[in-house]
Amino acid sequence: MAAQRDKSGNDRRNAFDIIARHIGWFLSAFYIIWALLTGLLSYARIVTAESPPLTWPEIAIISIIAAAVSVGIAFPLAFGIVEGTRMVLAEFRKRLWREEAREEGRAEAIQERDRLWEAWLERREAAERDGQPFTEPPPSQNGTHNESQ
Repeated sequence: MAAQRDKSGNDRRNAFDIIARHIGWFLSAFYIIWALLTGLLSYARIVTAESPPLTWPEIAIISIIAAAVSVGIAFPLAFGIVEGTRMVLAEFRKRLWREEAREEGRAEAIQERDRLWEAWLERREAAERDGQPFTEPPPSQNGTHNESQ
């Protein structure tokens, strides 16, 4: 099955497919979790053995079984950690950009407001200089912001 490419350039094939540029993070998390679980499960089984002095072949079999079992636990945990972290960081980045855009929008709105007031003031002063009556309402009262009067 060919990979599908979305707008951001991420290739995905199924639910547990890792983005290619995150595979290193996934493998690192997987191997660390897998090694810890294998060691923990092996240690717990060896310590709780019914006949305390276990032979090396018995310990090897216990470790192999623990390694096999821990793969099924480590894979979804590593996937959740890597993808969860990616999603949280993406949301944080999106909120940061949204706040920056909001601040930029506020600055543009202030500039637009100042431009409207300056244009209105120039029209009023021009009408006073020409001795004509000026009846245009100020921009704060004029909903249309009509500058052509």
